[in-house]
Amino acid sequence: MRQKLKKTSKITELIINHIKDNLKSYIIVSLILLIGIILGVFFVNNMNDAQAEELKSYINNFITSLKQGYKINNVELFKKSVANNLILTFLMWFIGSTVIGIPIVFGIVAFRGFCLGYTISSSIAVLGTGKGVLFFTVSILLQNLIFIPCMLALAVSRNKAI
Repeated sequence: MRQKLKKTSKITELIINHIKDNLKSYIIVSLILLIGIILGVFFVNNMNDAQAEELKSYINNFITSLKQGYKINNVELFKKSVANNLILTFLMWFIGSTVIGIPIVFGIVAFRGFCLGYTISSSIAVLGTGKGVLFFTVSILLQNLIFIPCMLALAVSRNKAI
C-alpha cells in the first residue's frame, strides 16, 4: 500500500512539474481551445432559421429513436471512439514533430474546441437550459474530462518551440 502511494505521488509530482515547466505553452493551448469553444457557441447562436430547425429535428429524432428502444452497440461505439482518438493522437504526434506542424496541431485543438462548443450550445438551444445541461453532463462531460487534458498535454509536449 505504501509503495503504491509512493508511485501515485511520483506520477502526480511528474505531472505537476511538467505543467510548471510548460505553463506558458499550456496557457496558449488552453486559450486556443477556449477560442474554438467560443466560436462553436457563436456558430450555433448565429444560425439562420432553416439551419436551427434542421438541428432541432436531428437532435429530436435522435432522442425519439432512443426512447423507442433503439439499441446502441456500446462495444462498437467504444471501439470506434478509441480508434478515432488513437488516429487523432498519432496525427498530432506525427505532425507536431516538426516546426511546420505546430499550426496544424493548434488547428486540431481549436477544431476540437469548436466541436465541443457547438455540441454543448446546440444541445442547450434545442433542449433548453435544464435538459441541455443534463444531456451534456450525462453524455459528453465524462469523456471530455479525460480527453481534453490528454489532448492539451499532447499538444504541449509536441510543441516545444512555443
